[in-house]
Amino acid sequence: MKISNGVKQKKIIVAVSGYFNPLHVGHLEMMEKAKKLGDRLVVIVNNDYQVKLKGSVPFIKQADRMKIVSAVKWVDRVFLSIDQDLSVRKSLNKVKPDIFAQGGDRHQGNIPEAEVCRRLNIKMVDGLGKKIRSSSILIAEAAEKKFYPVKYALRPNL
Repeated sequence: MKISNGVKQKKIIVAVSGYFNPLHVGHLEMMEKAKKLGDRLVVIVNNDYQVKLKGSVPFIKQADRMKIVSAVKWVDRVFLSIDQDLSVRKSLNKVKPDIFAQGGDRHQGNIPEAEVCRRLNIKMVDGLGKKIRSSSILIAEAAEKKFYPVKYALRPNL
């Protein structure tokens, strides 16, 4: 708790969520901006089941994604999503942040968490950062060898 003029003030908890499969610069920009909205940043990491529901594969397993996200300097706490659908509604109900922030590709009108945020009086902030590249595009490029050409992998002097 902060103390201002002798009165204790509650710390503002901000939550963001994502798959981070893999983590990229757009995610980092979102986390940095979200941290500035409050005192503590909780990052909800979508679980491997949710990755599969989304139609992807857990390129990086949930335990590893949590460890990677926890190493980001703006992150105070990492929470593995307890949801079994494509939302983080149950997780928000458990974390109970003051603010739920979303990246540049998400807006209040198109997210399933809006109802739980209204019910729990969680302020929603969207559009943090730009949609730089999606994780799925990064994975697809790597799979097509566009990201790391084979000729560079075969050069022993690098």
